[in-house]
Amino acid sequence: MEELLQHLLDQVEGAFAAAIGTLDGLLVEGARRRRVDLEAAVAEHAALLRQAKAAYAGSLGTPRVHELLVGGHPVVGYVHVVRRAGPRPQGPVPRGKGHEELFLLLLMAPEANLGQARLQTAKAVEKLAEVAGWLT
Repeated sequence: MEELLQHLLDQVEGAFAAAIGTLDGLLVEGARRRRVDLEAAVAEHAALLRQAKAAYAGSLGTPRVHELLVGGHPVVGYVHVVRRAGPRPQGPVPRGKGHEELFLLLLMAPEANLGQARLQTAKAVEKLAEVAGWLT
């Protein structure tokens, strides 16, 4: 998985860290080009993703969030969700079941190419799904 993350960093100009995390906020694997606390980054983006899912469920009637972009300066965070293979549960997911989903986090500079980041992250998520038996 580290090789997959390193390849992603090679493909996206301006990207400086990539990680696989759980919705519980745990770092599964990470790669970085500069000093950054990936454990904290994964935990913070997991919390933002959970909040986005709750907001979408409450106001738009769907808890499905596939991507999340947090634009900041000097860091932009982009998240692409990976879901577990198999049938999706009906109704709301019980509290504490967030660990059933993974996400790929890409940290980059504000001037990084977002289109390239989305394209290359989607490819990386597909490879991750093949390797780990998860679906996008």
